[in-house]
Amino acid sequence: MSATSIESLKRSHEPQKHQPYLLDESFTDLQDQVESLTQELKIARLARHREFIERERLGKRMTCALDALPGAALILDGGGIIREKNCKARKLLSQPLLGRPWSEVARREFHTSNVTDGDLRSRDGRRFHLSRQPLGSEPGEILLLADVSESRRMSELMQRQERLSTMGEMTASLAHQIRTPLTSALLYVGQFGGGLQNEKRLAVKVSDRLHDMVRMVDDMLIYAGGARRSGDKFFVTELFEDILESVEQCADSHPLKIASLRNEIIVEGNRDAIQGVLINLVDNARQACGDTAKIELGAELLGDRVCLTVSDNGPGIPEDISAQIFEPFFTTRPEGTGLGLSVARAVADAHKGEILVDSTERGTTFALCLPVIGEI
Repeated sequence: MSATSIESLKRSHEPQKHQPYLLDESFTDLQDQVESLTQELKIARLARHREFIERERLGKRMTCALDALPGAALILDGGGIIREKNCKARKLLSQPLLGRPWSEVARREFHTSNVTDGDLRSRDGRRFHLSRQPLGSEPGEILLLADVSESRRMSELMQRQERLSTMGEMTASLAHQIRTPLTSALLYVGQFGGGLQNEKRLAVKVSDRLHDMVRMVDDMLIYAGGARRSGDKFFVTELFEDILESVEQCADSHPLKIASLRNEIIVEGNRDAIQGVLINLVDNARQACGDTAKIELGAELLGDRVCLTVSDNGPGIPEDISAQIFEPFFTTRPEGTGLGLSVARAVADAHKGEILVDSTERGTTFALCLPVIGEI
């Protein structure tokens, strides 16, 4: 074996002196990476901690803001479930609330299940105003229920005081107006005895005058006391038939007809007040048209409302007085009180409705539009 081969063999069996240096360098790099990752983790933990503290602070602010609201605040998720409430909600509404559907709570707390923006009446008689606001980008909404019982009571009291303040003017007018039909009735009674036909004619006139007095007193009471809505439910057809019978009993002629109705419409409200308004409108039409009167009662469904109409073939309402016809005590008839259309508007307002008028030289139509609750 040559000397060169022997030298190579020796070198191959000598330990590699540079390997430990490579391991030390790799370990150092690994330590640096661990320290870097540890620092990054520490920074991330601090950021998450700050975020948690900020969220907690924001949650406290939101709770304080909800508690500071002037009413019961409820936060609903996208499914209509109550997820949060403020302290006033716990005072104004019975428990439980959290985790319950708002529709269930509404049925439990209020008289109607059709809960939309507006005034609601609770089971214990309080009145609330409901407003709703979407949560923005998140599904759900926030509901605010404010107890407006006292403010509504004060508003009604002020309106009543305003009506009563006009009683002096109305009393003088009413005394004069009642005396006129009463004098006429007494005059007709004094003419009895001229034969059966004459007595029948006079009896009708006496009845007319007495009905006039009753209507005047009714108008005065409704105007002074305010038209109140009750919970009567009745068919429009039955209402029209009663009006037709009432008009036929107290009128010389019977120009009133009822338009055919396609559906049996049901209305909820103060039946007597609504009937009184329509009879007044029929009487106004009869006075305006005279002997050639053709008057028709009708009803038309417009969405969630029914419009009860009184149409005539008279000369129409003069344009120069059309803006005044609903004012109290305004009348163009010497024997009128000027309260009929004012009462009609008050009744419409009490039922969350309205009264409309359309008048031309070919006739006039008044429409009392009220919420409808159904049809058959």
